[in-house]
Amino acid sequence: MRIFNKINEDPEEGLVGGVDSPKKRAKVNRLIVDIVGGDVFSKDGFVGMFPFVFYIVFLSMLYITNIYIAEDMSREIAALNRKVEDLHVEYVYLESEITKITKQSNMVSMLKNKGIKESVEPLRKIVVDEKGGRYED
Repeated sequence: MRIFNKINEDPEEGLVGGVDSPKKRAKVNRLIVDIVGGDVFSKDGFVGMFPFVFYIVFLSMLYITNIYIAEDMSREIAALNRKVEDLHVEYVYLESEITKITKQSNMVSMLKNKGIKESVEPLRKIVVDEKGGRYED
């Protein structure tokens, strides 16, 4: 019995160590010819695998659809974030304008034109007793 290295050639099996033999090459060549010629689709093996192939195609379409939906949602979220930022800036600006307008000194000058004057008397507290009497602080 003869022992072969990985680099020695076996006369019956071709090269040892993973290099193709003539039988393997013929199988590969036949498979390539079947795929290119379309014969692989007419064989019983493919017809038996058709539900699985259909399932894989369906899942692929579902995956692609999911990617498009996710991208649309991402764009919508970005647009809404920009809109929120713009509205926040507008809110801060309007709040500062209202604060500026409602200052006491500005209110006095605005109401002076309408004939309303600022009160110079201090505020007084009116207290009503339970008996109906009242007094002022």
